[in-house]
Amino acid sequence: MTQSTNAMKLVAIMTLDAYRDDVHALLRDREIEVFSELDIEGHHQSSAAGAAPAWFGSSTPPADSTLTWAFLDDDQADHLLDAIADFNERRDLERPVRGFRMDVDRAV
Repeated sequence: MTQSTNAMKLVAIMTLDAYRDDVHALLRDREIEVFSELDIEGHHQSSAAGAAPAWFGSSTPPADSTLTWAFLDDDQADHLLDAIADFNERRDLERPVRGFRMDVDRAV
């Protein structure tokens, strides 16, 4: 059976492992109880002298990072991304927490 899920969103969060507990707190505070997580090796490089760092690359040693994701409704997805933006604004992070919201067109 195929089900259309236009309102469902996939929210992915990429962050340094140092902020894992903070991400868990953001999820818990928004009553998001079901999520998945994967340890990843993050890379960082600058694209040019003085330029903002690129997200992917291999010129520096890898960093322990985390990819966390959850399937949420529209409102939960918006509230979570707003919370991530607030988290980043309250801190002066060289590598802020990144959140991405993607439509789920179909689920089975």
